[in-house]
Amino acid sequence: MDPFRQKLCIWAGPVSLACFLIGMSFTGFALPMSSELRPEEVVAFYQQHRTGIRIAAIFSLFCSGLMMMFAAAISAQLQRIEGRTTPWVFVQLMGGVMGNVPFALTGIIWTVAAFRPDRSPEVTQAINDLAWFVLEMPAPTAAIQFLAIICVVLGDDSKDPVFPKWVAYLNILVAIAFLPGVAGGLLVHCKSMDWNGAIAYWVPGLASASWIVLMFVALRRAARHSHRQPLA
Repeated sequence: MDPFRQKLCIWAGPVSLACFLIGMSFTGFALPMSSELRPEEVVAFYQQHRTGIRIAAIFSLFCSGLMMMFAAAISAQLQRIEGRTTPWVFVQLMGGVMGNVPFALTGIIWTVAAFRPDRSPEVTQAINDLAWFVLEMPAPTAAIQFLAIICVVLGDDSKDPVFPKWVAYLNILVAIAFLPGVAGGLLVHCKSMDWNGAIAYWVPGLASASWIVLMFVALRRAARHSHRQPLA
């Protein structure tokens, strides 16, 4: 594998995280908002942060694309373990894509909500509701990506494994942390399950950030040792 292309995809992970944080800074980190806001309050929010939300949406699109590159870097290393013909490598890659497409769609929906702030408040509220359901409910698709990583890493019995076993345990914990996002869509009126609640938003969000940082460390290590273990 070409070292430059490996590094490009591996570094896409932390750059994606930086894009997310920069994008949210343009809204004053006011997102996500509570689901309990009245339609008029939702419209007022979009009017107040109209430009910031548009900029944040652009950064979310870059964030989504970069995370797909990061998923490709993971698949490249998993293939060293599994060989050329394996379903798990493709499951991980497709899970990485499907887990990030909703993030890109959310940015587009935010832009739609902010595009015409003079429309009916109920319509803007419905668009805003859609954005948060699209962002939080597809958590199982991301969990499938983690499942592929777990199975491949735990199945690597070589003397010089590509990934240490803690990578599998990390993905188990993150997969569990992601699942409350689904409950957030069903139990949104419970305060901790609200879109900006601790369980439905902050736990998956912090788990995702931690996953990017720690997987980046593991990928850097795997890439440095790639010349020692040829493709199976």
